[in-house]
Amino acid sequence: MTGQGPRFDVQPFLSQDEGQHFDRKSLFHGPPGEKQPRDRRELRDQVARYGAGFANAEGGVLILGIEDDHTITGHRLPPKALESLLAVTQARLQPPQPHGFLVSVDGQELVVFDVPSADGPVQVTGDGFPLRIGDQTIETSESKIRALKFQGLVESYESRPSPLALADLDRDLLSQARQGAGLEALSDGEYLLKRKLADRRGSGLVLRQAAELLFAKQGPEHPNSGVRVFRVVGTERRLGAEHNVEERPRIEGNLPQVWQEALNVVGSLMRQPSRLVGNRFRPVSEYPRFSWQEALLNAIAHRDYSVQGAGIEVWLFDDRMEVSSPGGLLPELSLDELLSLRRVHCSRNPRLMRTLVDLGLTRDQGEGIPRMFAEMADAFLPTPRINPTPRSVSVVLRNTTTLGEDDRAFVARIGGEDLSDEEFRALLQAHRSTQVDNASLRSLMGFDTLGASQILRRLRDRGLLELHPAGSQSFYTLAPRLRSAESADRGEQVLDRGELQSDRGELGPDRRELGADRGELGADRGEQLAPSLLEAIAALGVRPRKEPLRQVIAQLCAGHWRTPAWLADQLKMEAGNLSNRHLAPMVRDGTLERRYPETPTHPEQAYLTAWIQSSLLPSASE
Repeated sequence: MTGQGPRFDVQPFLSQDEGQHFDRKSLFHGPPGEKQPRDRRELRDQVARYGAGFANAEGGVLILGIEDDHTITGHRLPPKALESLLAVTQARLQPPQPHGFLVSVDGQELVVFDVPSADGPVQVTGDGFPLRIGDQTIETSESKIRALKFQGLVESYESRPSPLALADLDRDLLSQARQGAGLEALSDGEYLLKRKLADRRGSGLVLRQAAELLFAKQGPEHPNSGVRVFRVVGTERRLGAEHNVEERPRIEGNLPQVWQEALNVVGSLMRQPSRLVGNRFRPVSEYPRFSWQEALLNAIAHRDYSVQGAGIEVWLFDDRMEVSSPGGLLPELSLDELLSLRRVHCSRNPRLMRTLVDLGLTRDQGEGIPRMFAEMADAFLPTPRINPTPRSVSVVLRNTTTLGEDDRAFVARIGGEDLSDEEFRALLQAHRSTQVDNASLRSLMGFDTLGASQILRRLRDRGLLELHPAGSQSFYTLAPRLRSAESADRGEQVLDRGELQSDRGELGPDRRELGADRGELGADRGEQLAPSLLEAIAALGVRPRKEPLRQVIAQLCAGHWRTPAWLADQLKMEAGNLSNRHLAPMVRDGTLERRYPETPTHPEQAYLTAWIQSSLLPSASE
């Protein structure tokens, strides 16, 4: 044994899959029965790269001497070469990291590197700054690693050790999370390890703060992890004799408890005015349920828990609702990006967020903010306001209707129609914007291409919309009987634009609708890739190895939606094989996201590098 080997329990790692905090490598190559020792220089380079990658992220364990099928094969290195390999993390990294050591298992020696998370960037001397993300180690820059460290995206509050033990956690909640994740076969400890909510230390577990926040039976020790709710009589807070603020009892407990109780308390304070729902006026909550719940859930999931002197506050005024949470916007996320209503994947607390998904409390697909805005617009309420400061973020929802006389007249014109909410939204979009198309309906309601097409065709068939075929620019306008005189004039201008494009092809209208998205995805076919990326593709060779290939795929998909066919064409591979062996696994490990996550085999499926990976990679066209 060498170094800290005698204090290291290797058993948990022997059957463990590679991931954020663990990797294993064979010291041999070649077909079964003909394996030969790997090149020693290549081994030392790999150890240096992986060691720095773990140190620049959350730390991790690298074990050499285990095959992909978990067979233990050990090493055949002579003493001098072995000592040189064990010293790599001290000799090749700046600042130096812990020396490697040996562990004997079944008569074979394994080479082990147990690397902690470093306080600052760690460089492979003369060869850059790697970073571990998922089961990959990618190249990035010193400045980006320093920013990640500083902002807590790598060593965040949720990843800090917790003093609690497994016995202090709510087993029923853990069971609910395992069931929601499809991991019922795992023990509670195994689930916590898989979700990075705990670490192994010898034969025991050290919980992280995320586990305490989520599952502590008696609630976390954090003094302000709950929610405070205030009801204000009027539109402004007043002091002294005119004091008009009523505070409800503070909501505390683990986060699922806080979430459920906050829903009940805030929901009970909602008034029920008569509002337009579909094309009918009905008593409804003064704020759309999804909008106010999303504002509250965002605060719980994305607040900065390292701030312990302040908590989440909900203020209910007569004319508005304000939800404020500690911590400003992440540096990778701007207010303009949020207000663009594009789906954004960005979390200060990724472990916590992932577990909230398992518990069924949210979907981590970046759809919340766009849908919050859409629900408010559909309820004829003002656009939500997001107010970031360096120390906090607040979301303001207002309850004063924006329904004007023109809107009321439009509702009256369609009052006799039996419409679903989705159909009414499509007609309302056509009324307010003079036209509606597949893309705008998808953006408005989160449909895929086929779902939006079905609604538009249904309204066309009922004589409520008119189709104006123009290839990929096809659009619909209101039928003449639904237009006001003013909107009819605007509609004629739209029709004139459409006629100029109507002779672009003889395809049927439905196929033109579907072709709109194909045009978006195919627009990059003439794109000029960066020379460095072209070199990386060429270096892959005829039979590329998994890790370099996936790094190239991540770069190709950074900032651009890419179809499997486009990727296969660039990489000279078969699309089906590429999807099954690489794209699907990269979605599962969080490297890529699907454009249509609910329909993996969608005919227009495309892939985009997930936000944290994308922020660390150069664009394909840079």
